[in-house]
Amino acid sequence: MERVKILDATLYGGGQSPGVALNLEEKLEIGRLLEEMGIDAIQVGFPISSPREFEAARELSRAVRESAVCALARAREEDIDVAVAALKPAAHPVLQIGLGASDSYIEGKLKTTREAALELAVDAVRHARRYVDDVQYYAADAFRADPAYLHRVLDAVIGAGATTINIADTVGFYTPSEWGSLIRGIRENVPNVEQATIGVHCQNDLGLATANAIESLVN
Repeated sequence: MERVKILDATLYGGGQSPGVALNLEEKLEIGRLLEEMGIDAIQVGFPISSPREFEAARELSRAVRESAVCALARAREEDIDVAVAALKPAAHPVLQIGLGASDSYIEGKLKTTREAALELAVDAVRHARRYVDDVQYYAADAFRADPAYLHRVLDAVIGAGATTINIADTVGFYTPSEWGSLIRGIRENVPNVEQATIGVHCQNDLGLATANAIESLVN
């Protein structure tokens, strides 16, 4: 039987909303409320971004005992090591490693090649699995990626130990039918996909996040 899990991004994504600046006490209050609601995993932030973010992630790791606590890292050993240190007090630590999958991201932002990015992803997941059992791979800008390349990346990171693959609409303009097609393609073309959980990150720029999430479940 398949089960739907909820990863709540209020403390990270919500904290980036215009005019919002959550202090530590507010983050702890929200974290406890999310835990009371039965949220499976709580995304607590990006520890390497600042000492304040690191401290908040560490305090939330201490405070939340039932829900998993998820910290973000780029596909770099330094990011991963800092995130692992922040998660050390957590009862159920989760590390989410993000790396772009589209040519726009790989060539334009990272200034590298597809093959080099694939190697970065695999090395990062392997490094993370040395410290944390639950490692999510976040395929940023997955919708603009070449599908065949995306399938290769997902197959490789699952093989390296990723327990969840997170598919993201980073630019926020995809429709339910496109979501369904992408998820269906992943299930049909990633050989080891049954070894991992498929996660989706739906932006709500056009008011379609709920519809897109439901279409993902259908597929």
